[in-house]
Amino acid sequence: MSNGFDAEILQDFLTESGELLEQLEGDLVVLESSPQDPDLLNQIFRALHTIKGSASFLALTNLVEIAHSAESALNAARNGQILVDQGAMDLLLQAVDILKEQFEQLTNGEPLTKAKQSLINGLSRLGEGIQDGATSAASNSSSESAPTAQAALTSTSNCPDVRPVELDGPQTDLFEFLIADVNESMAQLNKEYEIALNPETRVQGCEQIVETSEALTKALEFFEFGAMSGLSTLLNRACSAIPELPDDVQAKVLIRVVAMMQVMQNQADGLGSGEMRNWSTQEFSEQIEALIDGEGFEGTEPGANAEAPEEFLEAIGINLSGTGVSTSTKATNESPEQAPQSTKQAVESPAGFGTSASDTSDDTDAASGSVESKSGVRAPAAAVEQTIRVDVSRLETLMNLVGELVLQKNRISAISRQLASSMDVETAEIIGTAADSLDRVTGDIQSSVMRTRMQPLDKIFGKYPRLIRDLSRKTGKNIDLVIEGGDTEVDKSVIDKLADPLVHLLRNSADHGVEMPEDRVANGKSDTGTIKLKASHEGSYVQVLVADDGKGLNRDKLLKKAFERTLVTPEQAETMSDNEVYQLIFHPGFSTAEQVSDLSGRGVGMDVVRSNIAKIKGTIDLTSTPGKGTELAIKIPLTIAIMPAMMVAVQHETYAIPLGNILEIVRPTPEQLSTIREHPVLRLRDEMLPLFNAEEVFGLPSSDAPPQYAVVLALGDRRLGLMVTKPIGQQEIVIKSLDENANTENGSVSGATVRDDGGVSLIVDIAGLFKLASSAVGAEQLERKEQAATVAA
Repeated sequence: MSNGFDAEILQDFLTESGELLEQLEGDLVVLESSPQDPDLLNQIFRALHTIKGSASFLALTNLVEIAHSAESALNAARNGQILVDQGAMDLLLQAVDILKEQFEQLTNGEPLTKAKQSLINGLSRLGEGIQDGATSAASNSSSESAPTAQAALTSTSNCPDVRPVELDGPQTDLFEFLIADVNESMAQLNKEYEIALNPETRVQGCEQIVETSEALTKALEFFEFGAMSGLSTLLNRACSAIPELPDDVQAKVLIRVVAMMQVMQNQADGLGSGEMRNWSTQEFSEQIEALIDGEGFEGTEPGANAEAPEEFLEAIGINLSGTGVSTSTKATNESPEQAPQSTKQAVESPAGFGTSASDTSDDTDAASGSVESKSGVRAPAAAVEQTIRVDVSRLETLMNLVGELVLQKNRISAISRQLASSMDVETAEIIGTAADSLDRVTGDIQSSVMRTRMQPLDKIFGKYPRLIRDLSRKTGKNIDLVIEGGDTEVDKSVIDKLADPLVHLLRNSADHGVEMPEDRVANGKSDTGTIKLKASHEGSYVQVLVADDGKGLNRDKLLKKAFERTLVTPEQAETMSDNEVYQLIFHPGFSTAEQVSDLSGRGVGMDVVRSNIAKIKGTIDLTSTPGKGTELAIKIPLTIAIMPAMMVAVQHETYAIPLGNILEIVRPTPEQLSTIREHPVLRLRDEMLPLFNAEEVFGLPSSDAPPQYAVVLALGDRRLGLMVTKPIGQQEIVIKSLDENANTENGSVSGATVRDDGGVSLIVDIAGLFKLASSAVGAEQLERKEQAATVAA
């Protein structure tokens, strides 16, 4: 990058601000339905403000420009000057799209796109309170008079050090944004101070001041305005400590807080006039530090009248004659966000994007508001960071090592069992106890490492409200998306592979499922359709539901398409259940759309969805009720790296079958075995299951003694049996990928694992087996059709 910043700093910005941007898009869509929700408005404003502040430090001018324009529009909404209607939301979402594009460009090391001027102008007009060509009453009233809290402190006659502002490079381009930020921050600080004055809301007010002053400090440090950033840091330090101080000391610190804010306002006005005003505040700093540390001091004590701090300022040599700021004045409409009452969130400006106040400029010494105490010890930070960021590749390496540890644990357990019979009881017991301890510790390590890789599904769920909003606009339908269980956690690798299938399912629900408003009303429904996206835990699996209350699937329409593509015959259709007919949509190339559009009709989708879900060892099941809606249930494992499996013998070979797909293992009697149209079947409790011989599936030569055991497998609502020589037992396996050129026995093998005896076993691909079953049935149907055509001829 041309800005010359370290790659690690840039990556920190992309990671942390990228998370904010993802959350921002979802919050904006929610805001459209609750445009006057103050908490949501503040949360969105805060996210944009943080992104802009971090981008300012990196001198990303084009990014700062669009973020500032969007932030101004949101500020107008927070102050009641505009209402976030559909038109305003379109502009805000366009701004988010530009930011996402710019983040992608930063990742690729490309120059940043400049937002279209028409978008900047549109957002700027909203920021001025101009909506739909009219100026709101709130905007007019706010411009009539400036409040006392924002009164200009222009007197510089008593400033000991007044110098012109000197800027260079990116600072010059971003200076106007700093001025706007500083003025907004000062207005907000005045507002928050009023809250802190009330003993009942003091903690809340102090927390808000801490948050606002911290953001202000970061901006000032980038511009190397040490005098003001030193006071801002001291303000943060004082308000962090106030809630823990005795009542009488709180009053003394509050006097100095409001006095400090008056000096900062004077400095802010100086910046607006192109001046850097450096007041001597050494005594100021020392008194606050002494009060916080519980020490006495010799100096001015004006009493407990926090309404008139001017006498305190004059006593320490700071005379703002005629320019005092009344702290009881109401805040203006131009004040920035009402800071959240909770403590600092983790998603703030990147830590480390700047130095401490004492390091940014020679101005930040004892004479200009240093935050060091008399002892020279710097005040502690307002909050201690409780999390660290770890590169994903390191977690991958750690998971691979845990996998190897699991394999060796299995090996040790097997060896201990083998040796037990040839040792004396005492030695065997010692070795067995050690093997059990290793098993337990390995399990704990495995569980801990897996938890470090877990991420909430909100990571991808947050992207879908915007998707549904856009689809609703494109199709002319009214659609609500309801999300539940977003805090459900799965392995990161699973999340990455689940995102695209969910996008396709949601698009299908919006395009094929939910009806047009007039059709819904005619059928006695609300004109607004609902799509539900719900996640929940089911043992070692997670279930994700995508359900709509639309028209459901039409059996006759599906069969008509199936006849055209010779997937089924009319004779077969008569014996098929509704659910079996519905499963036809998973066939490659199957589509019921009358015409191709950019949403559907190409016949590429549901088969790919099933295939992608199968790659993460998951299943998908579909149910539908005509006129009521359709539900798709996805079942996925928490992780795809390590899983429990049943080891089975096929002749002299050993195979691993994922335990989650096994319903039961039976030893069928001759009466339970039969054939239907030359295909082996298993009769199990009045149900006929397709039956496969593992010797044939895995390409082994036929043995004299046929397999005796049937492993009953499930994939969604489908069932089949796999005949094996015998079951061996359960084992935790570590999945190893096969080479792309490896022979995988007709797609019935998905990987390999190392057994506890040191040998290698192939892992049965359950989805591949069921696909093989479908292919066999399809081949038979095609053969029968050709035979019928020959007879007719």
